[in-house]
Amino acid sequence: MKKLLKGTLTGLLLVTLATPGFAENREGAVTVSPFVGGYLLNKNQREESRPMFGLRAGYNFDKHFGVEAMFGYSLTETKRSLGTAGSKETDLYRYGVDLLYHFMPDSNFVPFVAVGVGRTQSETPDDTSINYIYRAGLVNYGLGLKYFVAPDVALRGDVRHTLLVSDLGRTNLEYAVGLTFQFGGVRKAAALMALITEDEDTTKPTIIFTAPVNGATMVHVNQKTNVAFSEEMDTTTITPKTFTLQQGSTPVAGSVTATGSTATFTPANNFEKGKTYTAIVTTGAKDLAGNALANNYMWEFNAGLAADTTAPTVTFTSPVKGATAAPVNQKVNAAFSENMDPATLSGATFTVKQGSTPVAGKVSSSASTATFVPARDFEKGKSYTATVTTGTRDLAGNALANNYVWDFKAYEAPKVLGVLATLENSHFDFNSAAISENGKTILNHNVKSLKANPAMKLRIAGYTSAAGSEEYNQKLSERRAEAVKEYLVTTGGIGENRLSTIGYGEANPAKFEAVPSDKYSEAAYANMRVIIEIVAE
Repeated sequence: MKKLLKGTLTGLLLVTLATPGFAENREGAVTVSPFVGGYLLNKNQREESRPMFGLRAGYNFDKHFGVEAMFGYSLTETKRSLGTAGSKETDLYRYGVDLLYHFMPDSNFVPFVAVGVGRTQSETPDDTSINYIYRAGLVNYGLGLKYFVAPDVALRGDVRHTLLVSDLGRTNLEYAVGLTFQFGGVRKAAALMALITEDEDTTKPTIIFTAPVNGATMVHVNQKTNVAFSEEMDTTTITPKTFTLQQGSTPVAGSVTATGSTATFTPANNFEKGKTYTAIVTTGAKDLAGNALANNYMWEFNAGLAADTTAPTVTFTSPVKGATAAPVNQKVNAAFSENMDPATLSGATFTVKQGSTPVAGKVSSSASTATFVPARDFEKGKSYTATVTTGTRDLAGNALANNYVWDFKAYEAPKVLGVLATLENSHFDFNSAAISENGKTILNHNVKSLKANPAMKLRIAGYTSAAGSEEYNQKLSERRAEAVKEYLVTTGGIGENRLSTIGYGEANPAKFEAVPSDKYSEAAYANMRVIIEIVAE
């Protein structure tokens, strides 16, 4: 028995010491705890107090709570006070189940308390070769300590006070020392370190855009020099020492600003017309993980135009102005007529509001575009207002002439179960939302199906070709969808609560239009449509 116990302990020790990790009482771990100790019996009991050894096996529900079963054995004897003939070897067994609560489970030093139930049993042979067996239920409580010497191995000590249920006046005391081996479970510290190691950023940043571009020959004399990186940079590493400008071998005086993934050099004076300038970003520029550019980045340009005094304009937005079907997870984008100074595009100059309530989010920019990323999805059915203020400026310092404001409505598309009907462009009057006679015939036919299936819900989605402006196409798609709904309600007698409409404008085309201005192309006709969809409630 001793050889088996010794071999088992040695094997467990080798396995657990070889397991990588961090000392902690782990959630989901299975534990095995061999022990030796003593069982101090009440003076009124028949048996002498003797050493005990045994095994505990448990499971940790989380890092605090665990359950543990135990089995202990003591070879004792009946007390001599019973007489010489009564002093006999006795097998004493103790088994039960305890609930444990651990304190400081993430440390090496883990104290705990325990409470449980069990039984004790003693077997004493008598002169007739028939064993005398005594059994009694018990409850116990106590405390203990685990000290982790390795990720899966802890030294352990326990003390328990036990009360026999059959005679609460009889109380025993147990004490034990041993080892706890734990297997499996959630290795939080190890998992965290592995995640950090796995996700460690070792990729060097690169330069993906410059303004002016390399080799430019017609640069305005009052233009700033801008550079965009492949990722967010450590702005403290982008300074006049790491982002420089020179004319020939003469350094150009100026200041450097950096934000996110962009940096701007603002010269103290205008460039000299006809002169060539060299911009350099050195390997001293680093990303947020400390990775530097692989090499110095250099580009040249020539100042060839007079000062730029033209105010920039907003040329495109997404969602478009008046959109009624902006996805709830939509980013808000604005495109400008020229490259902008990224230092002037921020949460103060590019805002989104729902009513009068500002929407939290982050603004980023690159070249001639800016993006507002909301901190959370928009609310379905709510209207939002985006504003780009006159605080935004181009690289020559010219501001927008006026604030640019546009509205859109957030929309979450329902699950589409199928298509009931499709009205093509020929089913409407030319460039109009008026439904043609052919279109009315199709709708009348489908009214019968709708009346036969009163639980059916429909979404009427309008689309257009790319010919015309985005705003016009958006409004036309919405008008055509509304016209179909009105016909089904007023002429077909379909309940309005069963129908919803949406206009997508020129978005989501059925076919690619190689020449958007050709409104008579096959692709353009394919894109001019209204689809009546069956949707889930």
